[in-house]
Amino acid sequence: MIKHDNRGPRLLTQVLSFALVALVAVAAAGRQFELMIAIIASATLAAIGLQRLFPASRLLWIAFVNLIAVYASVFSLFVDELFSAVDRAALAIGFMLPVFAFVAGCWWRREDIKAAARSELQIRQPTFRSAIWLLPVLLVGATVVAASRLQADLGDGQILFLVAKAVIALIVAGLARDVAVFLVDTGLVFDEFFQRITALVLPAFAFLTFYSLLLIVFAALFCLTSQIALEPQFRVDGVPRALSFPESLHFSAATISTVGYGDIVPLTSLARVLAAIEVVLGVMLFLFGVSEILEYSREQRAKHRKGSGPP
Repeated sequence: MIKHDNRGPRLLTQVLSFALVALVAVAAAGRQFELMIAIIASATLAAIGLQRLFPASRLLWIAFVNLIAVYASVFSLFVDELFSAVDRAALAIGFMLPVFAFVAGCWWRREDIKAAARSELQIRQPTFRSAIWLLPVLLVGATVVAASRLQADLGDGQILFLVAKAVIALIVAGLARDVAVFLVDTGLVFDEFFQRITALVLPAFAFLTFYSLLLIVFAALFCLTSQIALEPQFRVDGVPRALSFPESLHFSAATISTVGYGDIVPLTSLARVLAAIEVVLGVMLFLFGVSEILEYSREQRAKHRKGSGPP
C-alpha cells in the first residue's frame, strides 16, 4: 500500500484546533478573564497529558481539544441562562473539573484506552455506541435545568453549579474509556474529512476566483451606472443617491448571493436588469462550480484507490 506524507495537513489540523479553542475562549469568556484562561489552559494541559499517556494516538488528543471548544460553547450558554451570578473563580474551577477528571480517568484506564486507540490504525466504522456516555451527562444537565426552574430563589446558584460540575466530572472519569473511543471515532471521521477538504483547495480557490471576478465586474457596473446616470439609480438607506465603489461591492455581494439585505435598492429598470443578470450568472456559476469541484473530488478518489491497489 502506498503511504502518503500527511505531516502538513496534520500540523495544520493541530494549529486550527488550538486556534478554535482560543477563539471560543475569548468569545465565550468575554470580560471574565479567569474563565478564558481556564478554557485555554484546560485544552493545552489536557492535550499534553493525553499525548504523553497515548503518544501513538494523535487523533485522541486532537479530537479532545476540539471537544473542549464545543464544551466551552455549551458551558457559556448554561452560565448565561442559569448561573450568571456565580463567582468567576467558581466558573473557572467548574469548567476545568470535567476536563481534568477525563484525563485522570484516562490515566486510570490507560491500558484499555490504548487498545481502543490502536483501532485508528485499522479500517473501522464509527458507531453510535461510542456516544452512549453522553446520555448521563445530558441527564445531569436536564436535572440542573429542572431544579433551577422549580426553585425560584437559587441565590447565586453557586452550590448547585459546583455540585452539577462535580457529578459530570465523576461520570466522565468513570466512563473515560467510552469517551476515548468516541473521540477516536470522531477523530477518524474528522481526519478523513480534513484530508479530502485539503485536496480540494486548488479547485475551490479557482472557483472563488471566478466568483470574485464576477462580483467585482458587476460592482463596477453598478458604480459606473449610478455615477454617470442623470437620475439616481439606487436608494441607500432610504435616500436616492449614487453609489460609492465600496457600497457597490456590498450590493454586488448581496445580489450575487441572493441575500438581499434591503439597505441598497435598485430604483430604475436598468439597475434592476443588471441585478437580475448578476443573480442568474451567479447561480449558474455556483451550480457549475460545485459540479466541477465534486467531479474533481471523484477523480482524485478514483486515482487514490487505483494507486493504493488491493489491501
